[in-house]
Amino acid sequence: MKSKKAFKLIKKNTFISCIPLISANRDELLSDVEVGVANGCDFLEWRRDHFMPGERLTAAEEQELLIEIKTRMPDQGLIYTYRSHLEGGVCETSDEIRAAAVIAAIKSNRVDYVDMELNSEPAFLKRIISVLEVSDCQWLVSYHNFAKTPITEEINAVFRAMEAVGGDVLKLAVMPQSMDDVRHLIQATLTYNEKSRKPMIAIAMGSLGAITRIAPDLCGGSLTFAAGAGKTAPGQLSLEEIIDMRKRMALI
Repeated sequence: MKSKKAFKLIKKNTFISCIPLISANRDELLSDVEVGVANGCDFLEWRRDHFMPGERLTAAEEQELLIEIKTRMPDQGLIYTYRSHLEGGVCETSDEIRAAAVIAAIKSNRVDYVDMELNSEPAFLKRIISVLEVSDCQWLVSYHNFAKTPITEEINAVFRAMEAVGGDVLKLAVMPQSMDDVRHLIQATLTYNEKSRKPMIAIAMGSLGAITRIAPDLCGGSLTFAAGAGKTAPGQLSLEEIIDMRKRMALI
């Protein structure tokens, strides 16, 4: 993928906070945006799969909402995520519907990053990437495993695959079953981080992985997702909790 400049960048090895928006309707969405901005986060993520589940918006309706969101965000970046049900999305939605929504978001000129899963169907990815290549929006390529933490070799293979398809930010979220799993994830991420120029996000979900959310910049990553109106993954902390812990750890 060609080099592009996003409106707001996720920087490598730099702590960045993001609050997901899991609003079910327009009024909730705009209210949650204002609350997120007031909390002082760096990014907001619109979890589009939570919004009016099962209903399809036109491209114009999608873009109108994105314009309304961005007018309420003076400094924050915006991540657009229409999560597949196969990786944690709230309902099953066809790739055709998701692709149309994602493309409308990219063309709105209001989105800094779109999050798309590495394991998406090749035809789906090809269609989205072709639109990204002629826009300023960037791609946060993601992989989620809610059952376990893959072994180090598999984690490395996932990161390599993310780079090979042209992702601008590499995001991996896994479920640890032990502290050994957390150490393996951190070790693998730190090692790969040394080889890659791409910003990375590596999350160990659940209470065991709290350190990867509190101090991602010490674990080979950058952005951390903080709970807003609700949690979008096991183990999410509020931004207030994360900042408090970072102060206690002398990271601020």
